Amino acid sequence: MTASADIHGYTLRRGAPALRQAVELLSSMRFAIALLTVICIASVIGTVLKQHEPATNYINQFGPFWADLFLKLKLNAVYSAWWFLLILAFLVTSTSLCIARNTPKYLADMRTYKENIREQSLKAFHHKAEGDVAGEDPAASAQRIGQQLAAGGWKVRLQERPREGGAGWMVAAKKGSANKIGYIAAHSAIVLVCLGAAGR
Repeated sequence: MTASADIHGYTLRRGAPALRQAVELLSSMRFAIALLTVICIASVIGTVLKQHEPATNYINQFGPFWADLFLKLKLNAVYSAWWFLLILAFLVTSTSLCIARNTPKYLADMRTYKENIREQSLKAFHHKAEGDVAGEDPAASAQRIGQQLAAGGWKVRLQERPREGGAGWMVAAKKGSANKIGYIAAHSAIVLVCLGAAGR
């Protein structure tokens, strides 16, 4: 018997392996955004505070206390500090897990039309509309609607379905599937940039 609870969007299952929970946390969007926020703050510090200056320059400009604190926290060399590289490593791991988890699903969505959805499921959708094509043959209606959608740039697939009173037709159409490639490309670019920054 297992129990689950939803806390701030995370589903925690008692008895689930700690490794699975760690992977879910690392691959979550909130974790990646938190890491990006910390990296942005550190980058601002690295931009405002002159980097790799002699220690005497920091003492003269900020005083002994702040200069010593800056040197201990490696704020005089933010981009090569161990904590900054550790954050980059976590970001690379998090983004790579996001890519590994979502890419197969997105690639599958690009290939499928989901024309096997049941009529009852379609009626349960929030955004829906119904219309009648009385007096017109169902096959001819499906062909006409499919041609109109195809003329508008949609990819169309027709499916004949048995139903009460005769055959029915499912017109499945999709558009903009290639936009999912943008998700993969953007996340891969983040990984590439972070790896390049860590290898400097």
